[in-house]
Amino acid sequence: MAHFQNMQLLIQLTYLSLILISSLSYAATDDNDERAEQENTHSTESLQQTAGIKTQRLQATSQQSELTAQGLVSNLEPLLMLRQQYLSAQAQQDSAQARYQEANINLSRTKNLHQQDIVSSRRLQEQQAQWQNDKANLAASSYQQQTIMAASRLQWGDKLTNWFTQNNNQQAEQFLNHSAQLLQITLPANTHLPDGLQAIAVDAHGRREQAITATLISAAPQVDPITQGERYFFKSEGQKLAYGAHIQAWIPLGTEKNSGVIIPETAVVWHLGQAFVFIKAEDGTFKRRPLPALNQSETGYFAASGFTPAEEIVTTGAQTLLSQELKALIPSEDND
Repeated sequence: MAHFQNMQLLIQLTYLSLILISSLSYAATDDNDERAEQENTHSTESLQQTAGIKTQRLQATSQQSELTAQGLVSNLEPLLMLRQQYLSAQAQQDSAQARYQEANINLSRTKNLHQQDIVSSRRLQEQQAQWQNDKANLAASSYQQQTIMAASRLQWGDKLTNWFTQNNNQQAEQFLNHSAQLLQITLPANTHLPDGLQAIAVDAHGRREQAITATLISAAPQVDPITQGERYFFKSEGQKLAYGAHIQAWIPLGTEKNSGVIIPETAVVWHLGQAFVFIKAEDGTFKRRPLPALNQSETGYFAASGFTPAEEIVTTGAQTLLSQELKALIPSEDND
């Protein structure tokens, strides 16, 4: 009986010990969490000071919707060859026309003389053969010009073909003396140039704030063989770009403007191919936020959604914050 009572007493003491240990463990955990939170807040403030992190408040703005497209500066050599071939064919036609007119006059004179028995029938036949030959040469030179024009229209369209096949054409002269450049812009697949559009913005280095204006010439007869996007010819002035240089174009879509904010270019960081920015929360911490689309504006990137005006965005030190965040994801060796 005494042995049974001793067993019960031992069980009770063991139970009380477990409760006490558990209470101490929870208390230690709470202390650690509180200490970690304090250390995290302190480290965030310390990081902001040591890393020189700077922020600015987002400003509300509105911007016209734009479509981004790619293009290149067209080499004028094919158009120069077209010009040379056409003008040469035209000179040949002028010569053939003159010979035909002379042959026609000679044939009429020979017929009159033949009727008066002044010249022989053989002479008349010779003159008729010369007339037929000159007529055929005139037709051949005319067909040659038509073929050159048709081939050019298939590649360059009517307007450019007309410009470069006319003598002293002012538009063609601007390209020939390098005061203007010919641009070929390719739209993304399944998109079209807005009706009535006459001008777009272009830049060789993708800088929207330094873009210049390019005016529409005409639609290109051929689409891009890879993307199947529509192509258009534009004329730019004011910059001398190398032939074949790639350029970026911004095409306005309609006249309505979208409301949003401007994201400074220095605020954007990249990770795994995705653009991010850091926003300072109310508790002083920094939260990483994705930037779904990079709609470039003159002073940064335009964001129509995902951000609100007056939010604080990190403009200096975002890369440091990203590095610290990624470093925290690496398991510590002490936890192995």
